[in-house]
Amino acid sequence: MQQPVNVFSMPGLSVSAIRADDGKIELTAGGILKFAARPFLSIANKHLEAEKPALVTESAVYPSAWLPPIPSPAFNRLVKDEVGIGFGKYVPETVSIEVTRKFNANAERYAKQYSKTFHPSGSGNNVSDNLVSGNSNSDNIDFENPYNSIDPPADLIYKAIDEALEMGAVVITFTEGDPLLNENIVDYVRYVDKSKAVVMAYTWGLDFDLEKAKQLKEAGLQTLLVSIYSTDPGVHDLKRGIPGAYDKAVAAIQFGLEAGLLVTMATHLDGAKVGEMEGLWKLASELGVHEFSIWESVPTLEGESRMNDAERKVINDFYKKVNAVDDGTPRIFSNTIFEGEMFGAMAGRRWLHVTTEGDMQPDPYIPLSYGNINDTPMKTAWKKMRKEPALREKRETHVLYDPIYLQKVRDANDWDFRSPKE
Repeated sequence: MQQPVNVFSMPGLSVSAIRADDGKIELTAGGILKFAARPFLSIANKHLEAEKPALVTESAVYPSAWLPPIPSPAFNRLVKDEVGIGFGKYVPETVSIEVTRKFNANAERYAKQYSKTFHPSGSGNNVSDNLVSGNSNSDNIDFENPYNSIDPPADLIYKAIDEALEMGAVVITFTEGDPLLNENIVDYVRYVDKSKAVVMAYTWGLDFDLEKAKQLKEAGLQTLLVSIYSTDPGVHDLKRGIPGAYDKAVAAIQFGLEAGLLVTMATHLDGAKVGEMEGLWKLASELGVHEFSIWESVPTLEGESRMNDAERKVINDFYKKVNAVDDGTPRIFSNTIFEGEMFGAMAGRRWLHVTTEGDMQPDPYIPLSYGNINDTPMKTAWKKMRKEPALREKRETHVLYDPIYLQKVRDANDWDFRSPKE
């Protein structure tokens, strides 16, 4: 048993981490305000005790590839954020940012939306309002083929990072499509202040090699998230629409591991794919990743549920079975549990998302803007989200299961539905 390490202090409250010889961590609180930390510490300790970590080093324990290590400056900020939440002050602890339109499933919707406003053949009549507000990225958009559009301006990305860190973010994630296709991605990773937040990035592995993995590691990337849809290379390639996509994803995992990155293999599951979960985890084990991440597919805007409670139970049971045994196989992260029984749905409560156009949404799957970062401070957009009744409620499932909020999102999109990307 090691000596306690202080991870957070303020007048009336001190939080310490005690690390056992087996790498397990226990968080303790002292002081007259310890009640404010109790909800977070209770949830955290339950899972720290029952589950194996993603990685243990001499200096830190990584409970999950999705979280800052313990101890670390970013984890200290996480505790501070959670203490604030204990007093009712929510902040976007995770801010995800889109940095490319290439292979970004949201790009087509953005192009349709902006074509109504900016494109000569569009039907919108509020061009001048948007131009005056500085809310135009139309020059960057190929309306006929959105995937060919150039990436958003660097100033937008840096502004999003700055404002996210100012608000208390402890995780910055570059997401949607293949963010590593952005030529500035290493600079974006390096720009994030690592004393405040850890950095994660998704990739399909389309243009990735060992040298780029090493550059990202040197720039301070903590976690590389490689998306694999199926254990069948043909099925994965078909889903991506790219021949050889499966082999590229597998190679990306190998490059990430060789470069010393924390690597997680990620997949989306709906009810029809739950039966493939164990096979995907076995593939993750064979590849040697630190964590296998399961994301539950959100409802469609048509209101179609993608998973029922019985299917969620299959995920939860497998999650608990795998994570209970520290046998060298990868742990499982499941947002069904993290956002279900642990902290509640994150969208608009602990999560904010910034699109390639600068629109700020509760998460990547809710096409409803609460302001554009080009002319609206992130704090203002967050305040608007926090006034939304459906986003204030602690929910065990995604907010699109709320019929009133779903209708609001539908109305905002003129019934122009799309199925969430996998």
